[in-house]
Amino acid sequence: MKVKKTNYISLKESRQIIKYNIQQMKHYEALKRRNVEPIEYTVKMKNPNNIIEIDNLKTCFFTDNGTVMSVNGVSFDIPKNSIVGVVGESGCGKSVTSLSIMQLVQSPQGQIIDGQIRFNTDEVSLDEKGNKLAYDITKMPTQHMYNIRGKDITMIFQEPMTSLNPVFTIGYQLDEVSFIHNPEIQKEEAKKHSIEMLNKVGISMPERVYSSYPHELSGGMRQRVMIAMALAGNPKLIIADEPTTALDVTIQAQILELLKDLQKKEGCSIMLITHDLGVIAEMADYVVVMYAGKVIEKGTAKEIFHNPMHPYTIGLQKSKPLITSNSNEPLYSIPGQVPSPINLPNNCYFKGRCTKCINKCNGEYPKEIKVSDTHYVSCYLYEESEE
Repeated sequence: MKVKKTNYISLKESRQIIKYNIQQMKHYEALKRRNVEPIEYTVKMKNPNNIIEIDNLKTCFFTDNGTVMSVNGVSFDIPKNSIVGVVGESGCGKSVTSLSIMQLVQSPQGQIIDGQIRFNTDEVSLDEKGNKLAYDITKMPTQHMYNIRGKDITMIFQEPMTSLNPVFTIGYQLDEVSFIHNPEIQKEEAKKHSIEMLNKVGISMPERVYSSYPHELSGGMRQRVMIAMALAGNPKLIIADEPTTALDVTIQAQILELLKDLQKKEGCSIMLITHDLGVIAEMADYVVVMYAGKVIEKGTAKEIFHNPMHPYTIGLQKSKPLITSNSNEPLYSIPGQVPSPINLPNNCYFKGRCTKCINKCNGEYPKEIKVSDTHYVSCYLYEESEE
């Protein structure tokens, strides 16, 4: 008898997967459309000094090959007035985590199926016991999310040319933010506010840029326009998804410096997603390292860079070229690749690429170990020392 190939799906299995997907997608889409009062998605914050608390977040995509767990039990906090850097290889779930916060995961295939995203909003204050209340974005209907998205939580996307509409002027698109979140505003006031935002992000001749189309601007200018659009609603959290990927090195430095200055002046928080550890070292207060949809290590920037503990974090840092590196030696790269997010094993996802495996690594996925008050790692190498 021939052994069945693991990557082969029979017609019967394919039909079962499609039937299951349709049921699940209908269920989660119905939850988004329900008409409920805010009390239904109001929860308690664990720490009122956080702007966002992500707790055991699970986001998946229902595909013809099975359920893809892009985000599989992610937990971390974004404190107020801070920059949190999220790093990891492509396909580790960084962007899907940010899209989950914005409720922009591509539906109906993409759905948040579990966990909480607690957003510390001013619309709710304290309960009778004095605990700070928040909105749970995972339970919030789409209609209610419109009041938060683009105003309290905004996003700077990776490629500004695909984010800006080519048939509308910059001014039209900036004014739209003001009209959506403040319907009573006059056209002259909206224009004045938009030009003020363009000035704030360091654009010279803002009146001229206001009346320009996206194709008339350079890449750096378009990215500044995206930042101006993100700031237009006076947000509490800005999600920057690799904001410098499409830019050259000198413009990258300007954009990052601009983000850092604006964060200090506006008093908002930034979730910075990037592959570049150099950017994280320069910008971030806290660092979250993701791998295959899970957080494998998190801590302050000082702890992650001066005392990396997980073999994956160490490998990422070794992959970064230094000025002291020997030019005759090849640059280090982590062997292998990120595993497929369909039918992942229950053990450590990095096991097949790790050079420091021990017998325990064949067991269940390692639990999160507390190294210090701010430093956590998920690895069996530190289990005994923790005990």
